[in-house]
Amino acid sequence: MATGAVADPEPAVPEWGNWYVMGWSAVNFFVLLALLYKFGFNPINNMLEERTNTIESSIKHAEEVRVEVDQMQKEAQANLAESRKEAQEIVARANRTAEEMKTDIINKANEEVSTMKERALSEIDAATEAARVELRDTAVTLAIMAAERVLERAITEEDHKKMVREFVNEAGDYLC
Repeated sequence: MATGAVADPEPAVPEWGNWYVMGWSAVNFFVLLALLYKFGFNPINNMLEERTNTIESSIKHAEEVRVEVDQMQKEAQANLAESRKEAQEIVARANRTAEEMKTDIINKANEEVSTMKERALSEIDAATEAARVELRDTAVTLAIMAAERVLERAITEEDHKKMVREFVNEAGDYLC
């Protein structure tokens, strides 16, 4: 240290032993604490209480909404189940109606077939009877013609009637 600079023998350290400064610091601290308690504690406490009440009411409202939503969901499920049941009843009713209509149509068709069959049978019977009558008439005419040739004479009306009766009786036994 050649140039003449003097070194600081001790660094500056605060004195904790100064009771005067410490006393006033404590007084300031307690005055500040009293002022904060008097003017700051109630507003902060009121604000915290309001916030707590707001949160509690929000939670209560959310719970009420959740309960209401659950109830609405249950009602919706009940309505859906009832709608499905009604739809099944409608389908079952439609199936029963269709089955009844099918049965009615089949019964009517069977009745019509029976009626047509009876009509056809009676027409066949009538045609058969008409054919028999025509066959008898033709046979009688042929028999008369054959008899005229055999006898070579004309047959009178009385002979004709007699021969027809005999032929019909004999032919009826063969035809029936």
